[in-house]
Amino acid sequence: MKEQQIGVRTQDQWDRVWPEIFDHYQQDLRHAYYVNAFLSRKVGRVLEIGAGSFRDMALLNRLGIDCSGTDFSFASVNMAKREFPNLAGKIFQGDAFNLSQVPDKAFDVSFHNGLWVLFGDAEISRLVTEQARVTKRRILATVHNAHNPHFAEYFQGLAENNPLYKIRFFEVDEITQHLLKVCRSVTTIPIGKGKKYYEDAMINQGATSRAQLRSFFIQTGMEHLTISERLLCIGEL
Repeated sequence: MKEQQIGVRTQDQWDRVWPEIFDHYQQDLRHAYYVNAFLSRKVGRVLEIGAGSFRDMALLNRLGIDCSGTDFSFASVNMAKREFPNLAGKIFQGDAFNLSQVPDKAFDVSFHNGLWVLFGDAEISRLVTEQARVTKRRILATVHNAHNPHFAEYFQGLAENNPLYKIRFFEVDEITQHLLKVCRSVTTIPIGKGKKYYEDAMINQGATSRAQLRSFFIQTGMEHLTISERLLCIGEL
């Protein structure tokens, strides 16, 4: 990893930030649909790590997925339990480096969105090892896309005044190597901020079924690598 300053990352920092951004983050539900597109019909139990707003785990439950969520910020956990009272039993505080309350292979699938953009390579190695420990079949990691220079420059500009945007961007090879430490195979899918015929427009128009979105991603492959905002990386354990 190149030397760079990472912004908001400690528990105290996030406890201060989440009350300011929690409601705003509830408005963007795209990532849950992306994750759902790559879940099997008999997926079993799913875990969102570093859930933050818990919007993804909440929507996945509405889609019929048995999804729990964890975050190390007490503020985000408490706000999520108030926001989603019917899911309070599936929301818990936990450290992604050491999910001590979670048994080995307790979940069939685990995922996170933007968690690794806050850490260097050594820390990511610890995070992926712990994620693999609690997961039986498949792990998903979504990171910001370094192949989209305009999106990276946009974040750099915002970061001048807001530490929330001081994050790391990844290339496909980087994220693949991290996942191959625990996975037998890795597939990377560019996602987010598509034009009128891309996946975001499909979601906005109501085309949110698992089959519809998965078919789109399979057909387009890496076609939108340089214009997508993030990389959804799928590792088979």
